[in-house]
Amino acid sequence: MATDEIQFKEDTAIKVAPQSTTPSLSARAEALGIPYLDEIPRNFDKEVLKYISQDSSKKYGVVPYKMDNGVLYVAVLDPENFEALNVLRFLSEKEKIGIEVALANPDIFSAIAKQYTGADTAVSEAIISLKKEDAETLERQTEKSPKKDMSVYQDAPIAKLVEAIVQRAIDDRASDIHVEPIENSYRVRFRVDGILKAELAFPLEVGRAVISRIKILSNLKIDEKRKPQDGRIRFNPEDGGQIDLRVSSLPVMEGEKIVMRVLDKSANVADLDALGLWGRGRDILEKKIREPFGIILITGPTGSGKSTSLYAFLQILNKEERNIITLEDPVEYFLEGINQSQIKPEIGYTFASGLRSILRQDPNVIMVGEIRDGETAELAIHAALTGHLVMSTLHTNDAIGTIPRLIDMGIEPFLLASSLQAVASQRLVRRICEHCKKEEIITAGQKKLIEDIFQAIPEKEILAFELSLKQKIVVYKGKGCTKCSNTGYKGRIAIYEVMDIDDKMREVISDQKGQENVVRDEAKKQGMLSMKQDGVLKVLKGVTTLSEIERVTEGTILVDEE
Repeated sequence: MATDEIQFKEDTAIKVAPQSTTPSLSARAEALGIPYLDEIPRNFDKEVLKYISQDSSKKYGVVPYKMDNGVLYVAVLDPENFEALNVLRFLSEKEKIGIEVALANPDIFSAIAKQYTGADTAVSEAIISLKKEDAETLERQTEKSPKKDMSVYQDAPIAKLVEAIVQRAIDDRASDIHVEPIENSYRVRFRVDGILKAELAFPLEVGRAVISRIKILSNLKIDEKRKPQDGRIRFNPEDGGQIDLRVSSLPVMEGEKIVMRVLDKSANVADLDALGLWGRGRDILEKKIREPFGIILITGPTGSGKSTSLYAFLQILNKEERNIITLEDPVEYFLEGINQSQIKPEIGYTFASGLRSILRQDPNVIMVGEIRDGETAELAIHAALTGHLVMSTLHTNDAIGTIPRLIDMGIEPFLLASSLQAVASQRLVRRICEHCKKEEIITAGQKKLIEDIFQAIPEKEILAFELSLKQKIVVYKGKGCTKCSNTGYKGRIAIYEVMDIDDKMREVISDQKGQENVVRDEAKKQGMLSMKQDGVLKVLKGVTTLSEIERVTEGTILVDEE
């Protein structure tokens, strides 16, 4: 039978040949006389997935990817799996359709199979379910007995919908999930690599039930809709691992919005190289974090990766002989061997009060999640001056602005000069997908701007990035592929500027009262790279794109040619 043709329809057949010993998948497909599928069709329609269930797809290694003129095209992992072929023959007879198979690259097969998130089906089931019992009735029942109803609705369509939304977010590498009311419906958006994109939409009554379900799971009061609440959910993804969801609810004009931050507890803390901390900036920070006392600050807006950088520094310092204590809001990742404490402002346990307490815990290294006020800043300065290494974050636009910001908080310039060791500012940019990277054509105006920025960079820094002093201006972009969901980007990397607080800078801070223009001039004399310069070097390394650098830094790079 190995050389026979299995007929599904008069004009459709699958040719089966003896097992090939050729390692190449394309060669094997050619030997079998069937197509080789190495990319997802750009007009892929998820509607075709209805012909084969997710369970059958996993069991038999088959997944549909196109329907055309009564013929269903199916990707298979093993075209000589006769059990799978019999299933397809049964499907052909049942649906009165032709079937053609193609040997699929395993990565492409997985990419198509990932479309079985279940969210779309779950939305349909939830709508049908809520026609029988409206969302308001469901809310009244859960308000009366939340604990009871949590088990009652464990397998209900709404529960499945919430689970499907979270699973899809994890599959898409989302960092945040937004569930929000818009006009007469609800939508779900994912933040992937720093960019929000819409994923799902469903009716208002389904959205209300989804909000109630999430609030039950995160132990929030579902009858409290007038003020914000915070909670947490432990989620077990299909592929294992540990995922925590940090839940925040907010009353809005149209109802209630929920944002869930996705925290992967099984993820390892990135090293400095993976973070993007290269060259002189890395040398400064690696030296300063090994000082016995002083303050190291990381600045930037929310979501710029500040905490991740601090975790990477703590991981380097995490030795048996050091007592490391952190104050965080919230604790995002657990680091073995480090004492991590979650502040609770509602009971008076703040960064300031916590800092007073942990100074009595004999610490060597203290990490304060954020300096939010003058009291916390003053206590951090005091801790640094009494023999502790303190690391923290601050919200400023750049490293230079940190000095006047702290002085505005009430810190005396001479105390700041005595305690501060280094200040780094950072932003996150998207990485070019390595699977679809290609050279990008730029205008003469763009090239001139890049050359001007490049020529202002110190030679040592250019060499530290393993670039030539006579670097040819070549930039790249991703054209889009299945690996990056056709975005051209996959993952993120930080761009940095690092200001060393050396003896000369201490004089400037103390004598000139931290005047921003004087501090900036001294930083330039040091050879400090700006974030834009660091970004341009990473563009020339082929790591990110010009548009990403312009998106997160001031000024213009993407000029039109005159």
